[in-house]
Amino acid sequence: MNTDHRNGNSQQLGAYVQRLRRERSMSVRGLAAAAQVDGTWLSRLEHGAYASPDPRALGRLTRALEVEAADLYVAAGYRDGQGLPGFAPYLRAKYDHLPEEAIAQLEAHFELIDAKYRTAPETNHRKE
Repeated sequence: MNTDHRNGNSQQLGAYVQRLRRERSMSVRGLAAAAQVDGTWLSRLEHGAYASPDPRALGRLTRALEVEAADLYVAAGYRDGQGLPGFAPYLRAKYDHLPEEAIAQLEAHFELIDAKYRTAPETNHRKE
């Protein structure tokens, strides 16, 4: 039985993270420490072992590597929001300096905007 769970996205993501790490002259242990992830997890990620890596851990890698989160998410195969965390976890990961009260305020504001535009009547531009 084949237990290899690697796919194109995981291979692409692993190569991308490894390239970014090497460009910054970082070791696996050094990047793992900077990103607060397990070194074994990072090594396995670089070797394409995870078909769906944890988006939160990817977020920590983006900060340690100083790259846009979207770059790693796309490389991981998270397109169109599929499998991405909700807005509050994203805010906590990206803006870890914000207090929980600020996160709650931003999330509530986002929900109002989302509800407004989700329920807005669509304009029908078809001629009948």
